[in-house]
Amino acid sequence: MSVLIPFVSNSQEAWEQRADSLVSVAQAQLGTPYVWATSKANISFDCSGFTSYVYGSFDITDCRSSKGYGALGKEVQLDEARKGDCLLFAGTTPGSKTIGHVGIVIENNENGLKFIHCSSSKKHFGVVETDYYASGYPKRFLEVRRLFD
Repeated sequence: MSVLIPFVSNSQEAWEQRADSLVSVAQAQLGTPYVWATSKANISFDCSGFTSYVYGSFDITDCRSSKGYGALGKEVQLDEARKGDCLLFAGTTPGSKTIGHVGIVIENNENGLKFIHCSSSKKHFGVVETDYYASGYPKRFLEVRRLFD
């Protein structure tokens, strides 16, 4: 699926429009269940299948490996994360520093940092939105990657 975004002359407005459209595509998949090694819109995803579908809808990347996201775009600081950026987390093995989970920032403002991802957790299964600071994800956080400007 490709989404056409109309041309906007101001680069900030163009970025904002692209980021809003990307988040809309992601949120349209809320509730889609987690199934390992899948990337089928409205049927099932794993974490990288979900991000691959969303970013691929905008020809940003079709990366199908959470580890692969560590080599894409540019690293930015967590407090600079903005809508559309990719969050990289360690897997669930305690002490791991290997990328094992990815999500997409949907907002980072006075209301906090929220992201959307496809989770295998029994507490919040499938495509869900998560409040970063109210979750267990800060202890697994590795980096933020900006994949588009």
